[in-house]
Amino acid sequence: MTLGSLVLVAALLVALAGFLAQRFSRRFPRVPAPIAPARGSAAAGVLYAFTKAFFPTAKESASLHLASYLAGIGYHLGIFTALAGLLASLLPVRVPTAANAAGAVLTAIGLVCGLGLLAKRTLDARLRGISVPDDFVANLLVDAALATGIAAYLDHALVPLFQVTGAVLLLYAPLGKLRHMLFLVTSRRWSGAYFGRRGVRPTPQGPGNPRG
Repeated sequence: MTLGSLVLVAALLVALAGFLAQRFSRRFPRVPAPIAPARGSAAAGVLYAFTKAFFPTAKESASLHLASYLAGIGYHLGIFTALAGLLASLLPVRVPTAANAAGAVLTAIGLVCGLGLLAKRTLDARLRGISVPDDFVANLLVDAALATGIAAYLDHALVPLFQVTGAVLLLYAPLGKLRHMLFLVTSRRWSGAYFGRRGVRPTPQGPGNPRG
């Protein structure tokens, strides 16, 4: 195993330990069991939370800023592609040339979208006013990983640089907003089950609701 791979594996283990420590921290009180009788389906609520709830029609902030919503999709598509390449770099496999080319294109799309969102946050006075340093640091670290990911997809000799950049990103992830890569899943699962059980999502039922 190369030095870059060792650094990446170590960072992955540290990040995982950080996520688990936060997940089971005693700082957060245990959610009490529900007492009120169910008025809907928790499973339906969870399904809604991971499907239709992501659509721009379900979020006013997204529907009113569709360009930013689409840029966010492109950004995350590039991130997922880069992460796949990062994990693949640890495996003793040869990635086909076509897959490398596709990975470079998708990661490049993500980088362009990420830089565009960073520019909007920087230039828009309203966004800049509600931003904290972590918003900029997280974006820059992800963009750096995407840039080195593109380079690694195009030139295998640059994989170690990509691994080190990815390791830095992983070490930072549990410390700031990037922790949502894990807690988005757990929080949406909880909120989906809660509102689904209460009959609020996906669609409130009953005579008081014209669609019920």
